[in-house]
Amino acid sequence: MALDSVHPKYTEMLPDWEKTRDVYKGERHVKEQGPKYLPPTQSMMLDGYGLPGVGGKLSVGQSAYEAYRLRAVVPDYFQDAVELFMGLLHSQPPKIELPESMEAMRDKATQLGESLEQLLRRINEEQLVPGRCGLLLDLPKNPDPRQPMPYIAMYVAESIRNWDDANVGDDRANLNMVVLDESGYRRNGFDWEDVTKYRVLELEAVRDAEGAQISWGEYRQGVFETQGSGVPTYVETQMFPPAVRGGSLEEIPFVFVNTKDIVSTPDKPSLLGLVNIVLTIYRGEADYRQNLFMQGQDTLVVTGDIKRASNPNELAAEGDNEPVRTGTGSLIQLEMGGDAKYVGVSGEGLAEQREALQNDSRRAESKSSALSTNAGDSAESGEALKTRVGARTASLNSIAITGAGALEWILKCAAKWIGADPEKVKVTPNMEFADYQMTGDMLNKLMTAKALGAPLSRESIHALMAEGGVTKLSYEEEKDLLDAEAAEAPPEGTNAGGDPADDKPAAAA
Repeated sequence: MALDSVHPKYTEMLPDWEKTRDVYKGERHVKEQGPKYLPPTQSMMLDGYGLPGVGGKLSVGQSAYEAYRLRAVVPDYFQDAVELFMGLLHSQPPKIELPESMEAMRDKATQLGESLEQLLRRINEEQLVPGRCGLLLDLPKNPDPRQPMPYIAMYVAESIRNWDDANVGDDRANLNMVVLDESGYRRNGFDWEDVTKYRVLELEAVRDAEGAQISWGEYRQGVFETQGSGVPTYVETQMFPPAVRGGSLEEIPFVFVNTKDIVSTPDKPSLLGLVNIVLTIYRGEADYRQNLFMQGQDTLVVTGDIKRASNPNELAAEGDNEPVRTGTGSLIQLEMGGDAKYVGVSGEGLAEQREALQNDSRRAESKSSALSTNAGDSAESGEALKTRVGARTASLNSIAITGAGALEWILKCAAKWIGADPEKVKVTPNMEFADYQMTGDMLNKLMTAKALGAPLSRESIHALMAEGGVTKLSYEEEKDLLDAEAAEAPPEGTNAGGDPADDKPAAAA
């Protein structure tokens, strides 16, 4: 068994995951990929792109490509879209219910010390960028023997290299093998060394007397590593069943998180179309700015013999092939009948290039702000706003529900592992994506409707005010403050705070 083997779907989806990840990291990272996203032009290839230059210098083609890449712009539409959608997903906190024995995980759910809410944010971010991640429930190396508490580890799409959920006989499909890549750098004193590391999760095969597999047994895991870039060797005897208080699991405590479901088959990244437009703009920008640059790089053409060279103080030697100097302070003296002129690149296609870039930018802006709640009639009601946004956030709804469902699944698994009631675990994501705010006019209309007999209680009006951002206090807290204000108000008839002129005695009759 080769640990570096990958699932066929992993090979199929990896280019899309890498593309979304590269663009999300920003302009510098995209440009560092070189010809992967910005191929050199044909003239750059002819001028030695990719070949070493003379004397340790860059070749002409390589130097031209570096300038070509430097002038290009990679727009931030994708990063802006992810930030916008993350803000909508977490405009209100999720509701997470846990058994009392698992409350410690609420504020410290991962080895990094992240809370469950922070972990859900990271899950949603991965759903928006590559469109996939995974959650593993594991035990620390030295758990508290009195109250062992598992933790949740999140794995990005690129780290989930191999898996299998085939069924055995007539049983339903069951996740029975996952290989996770944990390779990276490990500190050794003040130095860092490269380590190739794989974590294998699997269910033990249960076989009959003849050696045929009939079902799956308990969950086991093992970690295999080697120094450098070599592939570690899988050793079955090093697989062990993690146990809490003597109890093991009969399922792998790992869940896939896609954009629409939690099955093993990957989903297409939901924002891949926007990523492709960003890279199209990057390449178009490079060509457009290259052409703009070339507009100011006219070539001097001289016909006839040059009598005086670039340096106006020296005569040109016969057969002199030195470049002719141009610009302020230069002198080109030609023999009788000679001529000199500039030949430049035609700018006829610049308008079409500019228009194409503008069209691509409009498409990108449309995709990156498709969930913005600022567009539309500023006077529309809160319900109208929610209806409009709800119709445009189907994919965001799916991401929110799927991310919360995956987190709930892994928390239920933790509850079963430590002997708590999994039915007491519930994760409810925020589904209010409209930035609804109550205006003074709306509040006035509500109070008027109540005064005219509408069956609307003060508590209901307060709930609408809280939803609209007018107050952050509960109804009971507001009532207590109103009672305190009433108690501090001056008695009637004292004129405290009124017009001082009202206290003057009336004029004698």
